[in-house]
Amino acid sequence: MAAQTTRSKNGRTASPWVAVHHNFSEHTLKLNRLVQQIAAISLPVALAACGGGGSDTPPPPPTATALKLSGTAAVGAPMAGASVTVSCASGSALVTADAKGVYTVSIAGGALPCVLTAKSTDGLIELHSVAAGTGQADTTSNITPLSELLLAKLAGTDPKTYVASFTSSTAISTADVGTAQTALLQTLTAAGLDVSAVTDIVGGTLSAGSGTGYDGALDKLQTAISTAGTTLAELTTAVSTTSTAGSSTSTSTVTTVLAAASSDCPGLKTGTLRMIDFNDGWNEKIVVDATALTVTASGTKYTLTKNAACDYTVNDDASTRVLVARSGMAVLLQGTGTGGVAGVAIPEQALDVAALAGTYDRVQYGNAFDAEVGDFGTTVFAANGANGLSVNCPLGFGKCAEDTQSKGTLVANADGGFDYMENGASQARAFAFRNAAGRTFIIAQSPDGTVTVLASQTSLTLPDVGKSTSFWQFTVNAAGLGAVTEESNTVTAVDATAKTVTRQFASDSHFDAITFDTPFTGTRYRAPNACTTSAGGALNCSGVIQMPLGGIVLSVSSVPTKHFITVSIDKP
Repeated sequence: MAAQTTRSKNGRTASPWVAVHHNFSEHTLKLNRLVQQIAAISLPVALAACGGGGSDTPPPPPTATALKLSGTAAVGAPMAGASVTVSCASGSALVTADAKGVYTVSIAGGALPCVLTAKSTDGLIELHSVAAGTGQADTTSNITPLSELLLAKLAGTDPKTYVASFTSSTAISTADVGTAQTALLQTLTAAGLDVSAVTDIVGGTLSAGSGTGYDGALDKLQTAISTAGTTLAELTTAVSTTSTAGSSTSTSTVTTVLAAASSDCPGLKTGTLRMIDFNDGWNEKIVVDATALTVTASGTKYTLTKNAACDYTVNDDASTRVLVARSGMAVLLQGTGTGGVAGVAIPEQALDVAALAGTYDRVQYGNAFDAEVGDFGTTVFAANGANGLSVNCPLGFGKCAEDTQSKGTLVANADGGFDYMENGASQARAFAFRNAAGRTFIIAQSPDGTVTVLASQTSLTLPDVGKSTSFWQFTVNAAGLGAVTEESNTVTAVDATAKTVTRQFASDSHFDAITFDTPFTGTRYRAPNACTTSAGGALNCSGVIQMPLGGIVLSVSSVPTKHFITVSIDKP
């Protein structure tokens, strides 16, 4: 049969087979495209159905990447079996260190930064550390006394408190940790501790118990703490409270804490003391060797003879008696009466002017009563040393007023301490001492012989009922220096609401009542005749304002008609 033909739109003829073939090809192409689209849509479903022998059970979700932490818990000797708690920005864990103090932990989905705590098996040792940065990089974090000090330097607070307040949003950068480590190691080196073997406190190689390298530095730290008669906790506090106070302040404070101490008197430290005379304002540097029990003054070396713990006699012409407080302050006494001499000695420290900023309680004593200022009040110093607001009490307790007169500025003196400069001239020499707890004391001497003692304000802690305190005491007044007597008292009642404390004294069993944080935060007040006999009868006693200085208490009259200062030194 002959093939049929058709006519195209252009007039040409074409085979119907060609047309059919053309249409078939277009339909095939469209069909293939549709199949591909369906396959693309169905592919994930098909893949999900594959595997497991054709099971319909979906596979488990992908496993989260783990954060791996490891390190050594040691105090020199390994903290064998210590429990190590790890808290991170994401995730936490609890693991037990092995016999060498080594721990390893893997936290699924964990992320840096982290804080760590190691507790000894007997619960007596608790140390902290840090793992800085972000992400999930494998990290080494040793937990040692040095990491405890590092965290104190970094955080500027107690490491345990810092760890307890750590949250997922707490940022800890490696740069900040590095800066804190550099400053800490420099301070410890300046204080006489050899830490040259340590280049990385947190991530360095540590073989606990080896006595070499990092571990050797831990051994030296332990020895230094023991020789200084102090504790790691006290040293940690000294580091934290000076973390932002300036390098000179930090070095001076830590050096005082780590200075070698007498075996039976932790307050008697090897080093230089600044002695200020209460009678005429004279001052002098004296050098103490607490191990050899010698003191050098004006180029002459003398021997300290022990009378009792923290009670010594110098073999000089005046047989000077030295009574030492736990804080490192000491009182020096020569003779009695108008010819007697009483002075206070404090560790010589090179503190930064900015470190003196704050509000201070103030007591003062001179040969004559200051009718403008009185014997007590408060003083404020700014970071540049400027004397700001002052409160004076020349009319006695309850009659204090702000001082509106122009005031001076503390300026560093090249020979140590500061000058109180006003109108271009020095009005007084001042010397400052900062204790481990971060409290600052300033003793200033004026040309007229007046000695002013200032203590940075801090709220006082009420004692417990039954607490007993033994102390030496003496008084300076118009009659001169009184004899040193010994006394003790016991707390018999405490009213926490009124902040009053009742004490009974051993010498004659009388009672007195004092109010804490009155008239200012950090001072105590005993009203005139606030004393009773052992039988409850009336007993005359002077009204006083008391300013505790850390083992020493200064008491001045609360009324302007009397003028004296009584000094009490707590016995060890």
